[in-house]
Amino acid sequence: MDEHEIARRASSLPCRFADRISSGTLEIIELMDGGGEYGELTIELAASLAADNTPVTAAERDELLALLEAMSMPTDPIGKLNVQG
Repeated sequence: MDEHEIARRASSLPCRFADRISSGTLEIIELMDGGGEYGELTIELAASLAADNTPVTAAERDELLALLEAMSMPTDPIGKLNVQG
C-alpha cells in the first residue's frame, strides 16, 4: 500500500464511522485527516471503537488493521474491537 492509497483509505474513515463514534472523536479524527495525520487518525478511531465496544464488521477490522500495519502504527486496539458477524 503506497502513501496515496493510505491517504485515500484513511480519509474515508471519518465519514464511514461518523454514525458510530462520538461527535468529539469525529471532530478529532477530521482534524487529523485535514492535517494528513493518517496513522493517528486510524489508531484514534480504532481505540475509540474498542473503548465504546462499538460493533464493527470483520472487513472493517481488517481495513483498520491493514492501514495501521502499512503505517507501522501500533495495532493493540484491533484485538479489542467488537467484531460482529
